[in-house]
Amino acid sequence: MNEAKLKRLLHAYFNNTISPADCLELLEYLKTADVGKIEDYISEDLLKLDEGPELKPMQARDIWKQITSDARYTNIAAHVTDNQSLAVKLYRKTWFKVAASLLIFLTVGLIFFNRQFSQPVVGKRYVKHENTAVILPGSTKATLTTANGEVLVLEQAANGLIAKSGNIKVLKTHSGQIVYNLRDQKQLSSIQQVSYNTLTTPKGGEYQVVLADGTKIWLNAASSITYPTAFNGKERRIKLIGEAYFEVAKDARKPFYVNTANGQIMVLGTHFNISAYPDDEVTSTTLLEGAVQVTKNQSSSLLKPGQQASISRGSDYISIAEAKIDEVMAWKNGYFIFDEDNIADIMKKVSRWYDVDVQYHGLINDQKFGGTFHRSKSIVELLHYLEKIGNIHFLITGRRITVTK
Repeated sequence: MNEAKLKRLLHAYFNNTISPADCLELLEYLKTADVGKIEDYISEDLLKLDEGPELKPMQARDIWKQITSDARYTNIAAHVTDNQSLAVKLYRKTWFKVAASLLIFLTVGLIFFNRQFSQPVVGKRYVKHENTAVILPGSTKATLTTANGEVLVLEQAANGLIAKSGNIKVLKTHSGQIVYNLRDQKQLSSIQQVSYNTLTTPKGGEYQVVLADGTKIWLNAASSITYPTAFNGKERRIKLIGEAYFEVAKDARKPFYVNTANGQIMVLGTHFNISAYPDDEVTSTTLLEGAVQVTKNQSSSLLKPGQQASISRGSDYISIAEAKIDEVMAWKNGYFIFDEDNIADIMKKVSRWYDVDVQYHGLINDQKFGGTFHRSKSIVELLHYLEKIGNIHFLITGRRITVTK
């Protein structure tokens, strides 16, 4: 088989458009093919594994265990008689990467040959639907509440000038971002009264804002920030509810403060993430670069890059640990990353991003789940994946998801 035909058949397989005859031809060819050549093509060209995060070993082992325990694995193996075939070598040699890639692209099933030659697993239930509404992944949407109480629905506003506050112009860009534009910093001295705006994302929304000092903020779903349209005092202070990632513009003369319901973070210029949802027990601050000081009442801690500070509700104790940067930053980079998370914590993220309500039947928090998943994928694919790797099931009714064992 020449390279052009091989690539065509592999592309057709992964796009689920391959015919039964072509699939059989591909299977026969792979029995005696040059494993290294095809493996490199699949991992580097076809699946483009370097474009997304890889699984951690524990997460990958969960996928590998699920694959080898699936009844379809035996059925598929019957079509491949050579134990040194491509499938077997991929399972043994590169399954960490292949499992990661399939979680990113499809997040279900086996690595090879499962679509044309598999039967449903007996006794296995999958995501069920009853009068299902259309549930889409989150998108770029938010509202801006100005100082005079005007509420602007940003996804409906045209690009360009959307508001003014004295010498400050508020511009909406084409990339889902609003920018506070103060052309001349000398004009700060002429601002007598500070005006505050609030940027709010609903469930299923995210947005970006560039403040008048140049600070960039990415706001996750179901979150809000309240901030002055210009910083004309000796400090820069904003309020956060929910989750946001910050790239604070450096200004040694004006420290930057983020106030949450469970503590305060002070910075001079740095990159960090804060998760402070009201329904979470813990508020966490994760530092990527620079330095921040986390304070609650009389307790205070200085973070170094790569560290995370956690404060439990009702406590002043600040716990410092090494941060799982990939997991913390997954939302900003367009992913879910679960690392031994319980289903309640996972479904909080699902609820916020897909704008759904979640209810539970029975005790379901005795399992841990791992995996990486694109936030642009459908909620059905994500729930289907969770069912495949754990003893858990989902019923979708309208915009409500019921979780059961």
